[in-house]
Amino acid sequence: MGGDPAAGRRRGSAGAAGRHGDPRDAVRDHAGGGHRARARHVPARRARDRARDRGVAGPAARPGHLQHGDVGAGRRGPPRALLPGVRRRRGVGCDRADPEAVPGHPRRRGGDPVSYETLLVDVVDGVATVTLNRPDKRNALSQTLVRELEGALGTLEPDPAARVIVLRGAGDKAFCAGADLGGAADRGTTLAARESFAGLPRILEGMARMKTPVIAQVHGFALAGGCGLAVGCDIVVASEDAVFGLPEIKIGVLPLIVMAPILRSVGRKRGMLMILTGEQVSAREAFEMGLVSRVVPRAELETAVSALARTLAGLSPTALGIAKEAAAAQAGMEYGAALRYLRELTTLVFMSDDAKEGIAAFFEKRPPRWTGR
Repeated sequence: MGGDPAAGRRRGSAGAAGRHGDPRDAVRDHAGGGHRARARHVPARRARDRARDRGVAGPAARPGHLQHGDVGAGRRGPPRALLPGVRRRRGVGCDRADPEAVPGHPRRRGGDPVSYETLLVDVVDGVATVTLNRPDKRNALSQTLVRELEGALGTLEPDPAARVIVLRGAGDKAFCAGADLGGAADRGTTLAARESFAGLPRILEGMARMKTPVIAQVHGFALAGGCGLAVGCDIVVASEDAVFGLPEIKIGVLPLIVMAPILRSVGRKRGMLMILTGEQVSAREAFEMGLVSRVVPRAELETAVSALARTLAGLSPTALGIAKEAAAAQAGMEYGAALRYLRELTTLVFMSDDAKEGIAAFFEKRPPRWTGR
């Protein structure tokens, strides 16, 4: 009955470390000569879940795309001259432009042309811009768009030239109006229907796990899955005419997948009001609720987002990545465990090459030269 309280505390700490990884391992690795930008121990169960999802009905990796589940897996390997699926112009991590690349028509590793049907992808001066390109459908989330967006994000994440990602919608009417309802009622077997809903959750989880900051540039309508896609980004900048909403209940369905980012952003009471009524909210209301980071006049939206993205692109990739890691991991921890976890990450940050460079540059009154280590 009595037990050992200290043992219980030790078990609790071990449980938290098992869920979020032990950042002390990363500190020890760094001290031993390694340069891991952040601590991550992906549980075997998560890896099995991804493998299971791929095996049930998921297709094999598409040429030029990473496997499902690889979005947000971290920057891997040495810098690459030109990754598949993106157009790169002169800028960070890039010596010259690809003269044959055009937006939406990138090149694969083997040099064969590959095209996106529903996206435009461009990388300039450290900023990758991904445009949902279905303006005639208000950039609705078709199966093709979701599949291509997952692949594009997976391609950009390990690219050292893409230090920030901006996600926006084409046309003047919408960021994204949600799922494409054409044929939505006929999804075949239960197994096929289950797989058809798998892409958006992978994208949302992937953006949260990515080291690269993602900015949503929102104008016009951001509804249903489009609202969740925007809110799932790290920062949301909206124009004054933007409208957010979860209207699914009005046609007898529910925004179940996007409940995760919505309720985490605004809390249960405000979130459930949106979910149960289907009512839309203005950009200002969305800002007050916590859905939006900043609201600007429509004419200033692109300039404001561009300036913000350039600012982030000029900061330490190591610090940006660990900031995202810390914000996500500590949110699910007990208060004391969160403080201990953040203390370990603080050690990791101050031991990084980027921190040493930043401090030296501060005292020498010069711009820092980040290495991402």
